Amino acid sequence: MSGLRRALQRPAEREAWQGELTTQNQHQHDEEQDDADTRKHYFGSSRFYCVETLCAPCGTVIAWTLFSKAESPTQILEFLSDVYPTAEEKPDFVCIDKACMVLRTAVRSGRWEEWEDTTRFVVDSYHYINHKATDQLCRTYCNPGPADGSQPNLVVVGYNADNEPYLMRAFNTQACEQLNAWLGGFDSILKCLKLGNFQWFLHVMLYYHSKFVIKKKVDGEGVHNPTAAAAEEGNDDTIDNTD
Repeated sequence: MSGLRRALQRPAEREAWQGELTTQNQHQHDEEQDDADTRKHYFGSSRFYCVETLCAPCGTVIAWTLFSKAESPTQILEFLSDVYPTAEEKPDFVCIDKACMVLRTAVRSGRWEEWEDTTRFVVDSYHYINHKATDQLCRTYCNPGPADGSQPNLVVVGYNADNEPYLMRAFNTQACEQLNAWLGGFDSILKCLKLGNFQWFLHVMLYYHSKFVIKKKVDGEGVHNPTAAAAEEGNDDTIDNTD
């Protein structure tokens, strides 16, 4: 038809009148974040920034909480301190995608003394490959699989089918990432719920998930008390995943 033109907009293409496209999380895992409220208007309902979960390598959920504005290292430290208030309760390792930032914040704020004698913060293997190779603190203290023998509780010797030795990770450092993938299946339900219903539904689903994981481990290995069994074998190292 004369006088008419068809306008096409390519994927991710923005017109001048549309403004800049922003997403909820634009931060890299090894970049600083703050807790400032960056909302440009108040015409929509408030939303929490993320659900923070803490689970064991087997996938059992230990604790969870909601972060309102950002997943800052300070909030992560406060969350961990609430879950593990005493030195006796603290795990040997805490795996988290931004462990180097948490470690740096703990040292700068003087809170490292709370964890120094009991715990090491390491980056999970999934996110470690995306951290800056020039970050010496991350590469030296937060490596999830050092091959120099400095962390024998993180890296052990395994044997392949030909009985040849090779180095392997002793723990699953991606348990929380796997849990997040499972929780993603309930996203369409959770995002429509009010806060009280959201918390109740999430807590119930995490509870049933933990019961399923524990039952599967007991049925598969015949272990009624995994912690006691590990202690009897002389392996009492504990490790927790946070995300």
